[in-house]
Amino acid sequence: MDRRTVVAFVGDNARASDRVTRAVAAAWKGPDGPTVRTFAPADLGQERDDEGPLNDTCGVVVTAAAAADDAVTERLAALPSNVPVIALVEDATTETMRALLAAGVDDVVTVDDWALSPDESDAVRSLAERLAGLLEPDRVQLGTDDVARLSEVLLDAGTTLMSTRTDEVGTKIEWTMENVGEHAELDRIICYREEDGQFVPAYSWCPDGFDPAPRRFDDFPDPDQLSTFGNVARGAAPPRGEDVSTADTDEAGPPATVHVPLVVDWELSGIVAFESDDYRTWTDDEVDLYRTLGDLVAHTIARNDRRAALRRQAEQLEQFSAVVSHDLRNPLNVLSGYLSLSEDELTPSRYDAMSGAVDRMETLIDDLLMLARRGEAIGETESVPIEAVAKDAWASVRSPEATLTIADEVGQVEADPGRLRQALENLFRNAIDHAGRDVAIEIGPLTTEDGRRGMYVADDGPGIPVELADTVFDSGVSSADSSGIGLAIVDRIVEAHEWDIKARNDDGAVFELTFGASATQVASA
Repeated sequence: MDRRTVVAFVGDNARASDRVTRAVAAAWKGPDGPTVRTFAPADLGQERDDEGPLNDTCGVVVTAAAAADDAVTERLAALPSNVPVIALVEDATTETMRALLAAGVDDVVTVDDWALSPDESDAVRSLAERLAGLLEPDRVQLGTDDVARLSEVLLDAGTTLMSTRTDEVGTKIEWTMENVGEHAELDRIICYREEDGQFVPAYSWCPDGFDPAPRRFDDFPDPDQLSTFGNVARGAAPPRGEDVSTADTDEAGPPATVHVPLVVDWELSGIVAFESDDYRTWTDDEVDLYRTLGDLVAHTIARNDRRAALRRQAEQLEQFSAVVSHDLRNPLNVLSGYLSLSEDELTPSRYDAMSGAVDRMETLIDDLLMLARRGEAIGETESVPIEAVAKDAWASVRSPEATLTIADEVGQVEADPGRLRQALENLFRNAIDHAGRDVAIEIGPLTTEDGRRGMYVADDGPGIPVELADTVFDSGVSSADSSGIGLAIVDRIVEAHEWDIKARNDDGAVFELTFGASATQVASA
């Protein structure tokens, strides 16, 4: 990383270069002081791979003659706003000052004749004082090339974190922190997560062995800015004459920090702290990259939390399924077995009533297990011929008096075949339960006003009661002697495919399924 300890001198005047070099050495004594690099105007006019040879300096000192060169003017115009340009002039006429300001000069220092004289030390001292007041070489700052490399690191980090398995999240986040910290020459990166009003260290990269502790929100710099999802960058410079190496973490914290918020669903869920024990400043591009890392971490954590919640839910549903399967199905099997043994001892009407109750209970258990085990998940999708799936589903419906009519234009849809079959089975059974065993069911295509395609399933029954119109897809809602789960299963399958479904009455109940943009219906050949 460029330590911003280079002062660029631009000009062909060797004596001016010598005076600037000595003035810089006088202004910043010691091994950590800045050095001077000299650029001739002709050098800046040449084609270079480095588009900004002056960009990674703490300041530019240019002679008036050099500032009049077009190549130099172009270079000065391309400098970052935080790199000051100082012009050295012997004769500060109005015309000269206007030309220098037009060239992008920030300040002007008037000097005597460049010829060496007995009072040269006074001239050097005077120039040193002016430069010391205008330049800040003690501040560390990422150079242009460093920012570009850091951007590449974050691009790779995004790919890595997006594909991270649940059990690797902590390792991958801290590995990413290490890469960013080393490239940016930071001293530590700490990710705090909000827990019961405190911000607790969840992930960290601290090569110095620093052990981060929980913090209150008000302990962070500018909490008001963080609460509105803004970044907070704090840089610092040592007092004049203090050695940069003396900077260290004290009770007030490290001298230079960037804090970025972790935002999930428009809520502050944590804060990432980027800390340096060196005095340094932060460029806007650098802070933006740290915010990008914060966004990547927030997204990764949120995805991992959702996965954990789904895993817990799946475990609970599996436990529920085990209870339903064992504690309900086993007694039902015993009841069904004894009922078969007693068939000859019962009147047909009593046997049929008891057998129907057992069948109803089996259907209820099957529906509960389907709802619990499958939830809203769907498998691989493919282009499915709706007519073939509907006929397959119809074959499993035991109602020989009912009829099914399928329009030729019903076409195909991108779907999970098994789940689509389950949805149609439940729609068919719903029609039989509410319209009678001799119900007539029809399937046909539909097109919405906005051009989306779909299909309808209609019956000739009494329709949907008005009082159930808004809750027909809720679990347990039914106007017949049924479980009330069938339409809830249909709704979940439709939602899992990212389709829409609505119910209405039209000489019977009509269920309209509208397919999503990615599940475009195709007309039958």
